[in-house]
Amino acid sequence: MSEQTASQAWQNRSSPPAAWSRLRDYAARDTNVVVVSVVLNNLLRAVSGMVLTRLLVPEVFGISGVIASVQFTVALATDLGFQAFVVRQENGEDKRFLDTVWTVSLIRSLLLALAVAALAVPLSRTFGKPELAPLIAASGLTFVIEGLASTSLLTALRHRLILRLSALELVVLIVQIAASAALAWAWGNYWAILVGLFISGLLKTVLSYAVFAGSRRWFRLDRETLRALWKFARYVTGSSIIFLLISQCDKLVLAKLMPLDQFGFYILAGNLASAPLAFAANYASRVLYPAYAQAWRDGADDLRHRFYEKRRLPALLYGFAAGGVIGSAPMIVSVLYDDRYAAAAGYLQILCISSLLALPSNAANEALTATGRISATLEASVVKLVWLTVAGFVGYLVLGQIGLVLAVGLMEAPALVVKWLRLRLAGLLDMREELLFLAVGLAGVGSGWLGTLLIGPLLV
Repeated sequence: MSEQTASQAWQNRSSPPAAWSRLRDYAARDTNVVVVSVVLNNLLRAVSGMVLTRLLVPEVFGISGVIASVQFTVALATDLGFQAFVVRQENGEDKRFLDTVWTVSLIRSLLLALAVAALAVPLSRTFGKPELAPLIAASGLTFVIEGLASTSLLTALRHRLILRLSALELVVLIVQIAASAALAWAWGNYWAILVGLFISGLLKTVLSYAVFAGSRRWFRLDRETLRALWKFARYVTGSSIIFLLISQCDKLVLAKLMPLDQFGFYILAGNLASAPLAFAANYASRVLYPAYAQAWRDGADDLRHRFYEKRRLPALLYGFAAGGVIGSAPMIVSVLYDDRYAAAAGYLQILCISSLLALPSNAANEALTATGRISATLEASVVKLVWLTVAGFVGYLVLGQIGLVLAVGLMEAPALVVKWLRLRLAGLLDMREELLFLAVGLAGVGSGWLGTLLIGPLLV
């Protein structure tokens, strides 16, 4: 190649269009999209929290926690694992298959709405707060709205359309925050949050048909698809029911024992602790699981290498950041909220322990599920239930309410150990990678504590 030709080639490679193309490709990578999406979501939710806590009283967030717990309970009790089913199945592109999944999802949503309406009065009386009955009944409408959405929201993951799906969800969140804030200013009660959810749900349903090609669905019940769904979902449903008991018993018990304002502090701490959880869940389900499922369908023989290579850098950054939240929880709460909400900091530190362990736990779960070891999810859920029953009971007897919270914050640890054992049996475990993650997480805790010690006084 002549010097002139080489120079021209170098200029072509370094030209603005080429540089822009490389930058665009880098930004569109699955992991980067999830990171940016989660950061933006958390920033928006933080702004929303700052606005709503100034427009609404703490009791409203206690009400929000009670109703969210009811919705989560009835939804998880009937979880069929539609997302994992559609992404993993060989015939996941077939029209009859997708129509059947959509139909089953819609029927389930209608039944859930009816169940919530029927249970509204007895549940509100069980909580000792009968004034919540109309709100609980009305919240069931969110299930109907979600059930009408297209399965394109599921197939988007199969096709790795992470950027488009994340952009859709970001738009929906912005609309929800804006609507809730405007209504909170006008009404000053919980209906502002609930109606904001209705508005954002309707928008998401409309966009699920408008943004993706081939999104129209028809009522259909294909026997083969139903049989395959049940075979897949029986483990998911069993695990979800157990997870339901695990994830909601603290809220159900504390909602009964605590005044609404104190319960509101706990709910706000849980919302903040879900910030790192959002990345752990989205990264595992939207990036790792489709990649692992594809590798399994292709018959790859280096699954352990792919498992850790795909998650290594994001996991280490996540571990440091999640540990940092634990160490700097008092400073975070003081920056986001006024002095009335300071009690949320202690809850946040405890709940974020599970948030720290969530990424390696979720990643292991997706690897096991993608390779056909679906029962691992159920086994880990059983271990969590046993832990929470024993440790929660003992903790409550010894330390009271905070003892139960400690049991919740630590419950991901025994589940992670079980998943390590299952990974080892499957030939997928690299313990050095797992220990490196934990070491980085502890370094994050220390950095967060040091940052609070040095910077915290300056923010007072």
